[in-house]
Amino acid sequence: MLWPNATRVLSKMGLLARLAAHCDSNTHFLVRTSSGKVLMKIALGDFDVPAICVRRADLLAALLSALPSEQILLGHEFRHLEQSGERVRIHFADGTSKEHDAVIGADGIRSRVRQTLFGKSDPIYRGYLIWRGVARYEGNAIEPGANSESWGAGKRFGILAIGEGKFTWYATLNTLADHSDSPDGRKSEIQKEFAGWHAPISNLVDATPDEEILKHLAYDNIPLRRWGVGRVTLLGDAAHPCTPNLGQGGCMALEDALVLAKCIVNHNSIQAGLRRYGSLRYSRTRHIQQRSLLMGHIGQWKNPLVVGGRRVVTNLLPARIFEHNLRRVYSYELPGS
Repeated sequence: MLWPNATRVLSKMGLLARLAAHCDSNTHFLVRTSSGKVLMKIALGDFDVPAICVRRADLLAALLSALPSEQILLGHEFRHLEQSGERVRIHFADGTSKEHDAVIGADGIRSRVRQTLFGKSDPIYRGYLIWRGVARYEGNAIEPGANSESWGAGKRFGILAIGEGKFTWYATLNTLADHSDSPDGRKSEIQKEFAGWHAPISNLVDATPDEEILKHLAYDNIPLRRWGVGRVTLLGDAAHPCTPNLGQGGCMALEDALVLAKCIVNHNSIQAGLRRYGSLRYSRTRHIQQRSLLMGHIGQWKNPLVVGGRRVVTNLLPARIFEHNLRRVYSYELPGS
C-alpha cells in the first residue's frame, strides 16, 4: 500500500506516473464487521498525490528502471563490515569484499548490518499471522475506490484494489509462533477460519492458487534511538520494523531514502549527513511503529465482550477523528537538511 506520503516521494523521483497508470486510486477506507456491516467510512482526503496499491514487484521494477544496471550487483551475501578512515569494507559469504565511502543497511527486520553495529536483537512476535494473496474479482461486492478491513474475534480480513480488476487481500489470525499449515493447504484453512464472512471474501480466497498464498508472522522490534555508527547507517525495516497494520512499512522506507539522499547532499561530510538523517527520521518512524502496534492489538482482540464493545465504539466514533489523524500521517513533508 502506497499512501500519499509515499506516492509524494515517488512523484519527486519522477516514478509515480509509471506506477499509477495501471492502478485505481483509493479514496476511502471501510471498517466492517464479519457480516459486512460498515462501522466506519474514512475518507482519505484530497492530496496532491493519490493513494494506490501496487504489487511489490511492480514497485521494485519502477525503482530499478531509474538506475543504470551496472549499479545493481546481486548474489552477494553480507557477512560483516569494518570501518577504517574514510572507507568501509564489506565482506561477503563467498570470501570477496568491497570498499565504499558509506554503507546503508537496508536488509530487513533481521538485519545483519544492525546486528553488526548494535548487537543481536531478536524480532518480537506479536501473536498473529498474516496470509496474503492476489486475486481477480469482477463482482459488485466491492465499492469503487474503497479499501476495507473487516473485524472478527481474533481475526481480520482486508481487501485492497490494485487495478485492472485485481485485488490483494490479507487475513490475520491469532496463533502461536510455531503455527503449521493445514495438511489440506492454506486456502482450505483460510476458508474454514472465515466461513460465513461477507462477500467477496470466499471468492477472493478461492480465486487465489494455494501455492501463491503467502504466510508471515507479525513481528516488529523496539525502536532504535541511534541508527548508525561512522559511515554506516540503517534504513527501512532494518532501523524501524513495524507491524503491517497501517500499511506504512514500505512507505517509511521510501521516506527514509529521500531524506537520506537530501542529508548527504546538504552536508559537507558523509558522517554528518548520516547522523542528521537518523535524527530527522527517529520521531516520525517511532510514532508509526507505536500506532501500528496499537492498531494490531485492537484489531486482534478476541474476548467476545471486548469485541462487542469495540464494534459499538467504532460505530459511534466520528470518522473525522480518524481522518484528522491520518491526514497528519499522509501530509508529511520531507525535511531536507
